[in-house]
Amino acid sequence: MKISDFEIKIKKYDEKKNVVCVNLIVFGELEIRNWVVRYTETRYSSNPIWLVNPPSVKGRNKKIFWIVYLRNTPLWQLLQKKIVEVIKDYTNLL
Repeated sequence: MKISDFEIKIKKYDEKKNVVCVNLIVFGELEIRNWVVRYTETRYSSNPIWLVNPPSVKGRNKKIFWIVYLRNTPLWQLLQKKIVEVIKDYTNLL
């Protein structure tokens, strides 16, 4: 699997909350919906950054479970970068 196998489609952008929902299309056939990307500050960074979260559900104890998990860490990091680049072009935010 290569990074070129992934296509990103922006589904919704909330300008007030700086949240973008995207769908990810793999191999042009499989669509994984509802990736949530937030432009926010973290405790580790004073500047706002884009945080990419795969689709998830909340369990009984309000614990979040990812529906999609990419085991290949270098590919996951490349995918996050690709998603953020597409969103930066769309929103014109840093």
